[in-house]
Amino acid sequence: MDNTPIADAVEVDARIIAHLREEEQTLAVLLVAVREIRLALLNRDGERLTQALQAEVDSFQMGELMRGKRAALRQQLAERLQESAEEITLSSLERVVSAETRGELAKCRQRLQEMSDELMRLNRQNAAMIQQTLDLTERIVGQLTGSGPHFTSYNSTGQTESAHVGPVLQWGG
Repeated sequence: MDNTPIADAVEVDARIIAHLREEEQTLAVLLVAVREIRLALLNRDGERLTQALQAEVDSFQMGELMRGKRAALRQQLAERLQESAEEITLSSLERVVSAETRGELAKCRQRLQEMSDELMRLNRQNAAMIQQTLDLTERIVGQLTGSGPHFTSYNSTGQTESAHVGPVLQWGG
């Protein structure tokens, strides 16, 4: 981000729109990574999941860089508009930009909101798939080790008794 003071209203407009487009690009990269995670989970593709998770880590790092750029821009705008950086929001910026820029700002805001909503939806779905897999794995391991809630063991006379099965690791597996 350019750290030089913002000179005029035209530059304010240009910096805001340029920054929002960069925010969109960063969010788009994260969205692609989360979609890849979802596909890897659906297809039970471990290699693809590993790659997708690395891409998500990389996009998270991009997001952290964007957070710093956002803070720097908010500080510059705060100085220019004589407000505190905390007061600088997209809503407050609508009041100080040109009508043309206001329209573009609204479009950027809409796209960012749609991407954020999609990201949240995919993350919830991914979390649900992971939780289902963990639950299934826990049940299977519980049944294999005799510690599951529905595990019943029988002796040679057909009477129920406590399980004598040890951990899977004792089986050499």
